[in-house]
Amino acid sequence: MDIGTLSSVATVVGVAVGGYAGGRLQGRSSASQIAADTVEMLQTQVELLKEDKESRDGELTELRHRVEILESLVTQRAEVEELGTKISLVKDTVDRIAIRVGA
Repeated sequence: MDIGTLSSVATVVGVAVGGYAGGRLQGRSSASQIAADTVEMLQTQVELLKEDKESRDGELTELRHRVEILESLVTQRAEVEELGTKISLVKDTVDRIAIRVGA
C-alpha cells in the first residue's frame, strides 16, 4: 500500500472513530438533558397536584363545617318541634281544666 491509501484509510478510520465517540457523547448529553427535563416536568406536576389537594382539602373542611351547622339546625328544629308539642299539650290541659272549672 502506498502512503496515500494508508492516509486515506487512516482518515476514514479516524473520522469513523471520531463520529462514534462524538455520537456517544452527544447521546449521553441528550439523554442527560432528557432526564433533567423529565425530572423538572414531574416536579411541576407534583407541585400542581399538591396545590389541587390543598384546594380540595380546604373545600372539604368548609363542607364539613357546613354539615355541622346544618346538623345543629336540624337538632334545634327537632327540639323546638318537641317543645311546641309539649306546649300544645299543656295548652290543651289548661283549656280542659278551664272548661271544668268554668272559667
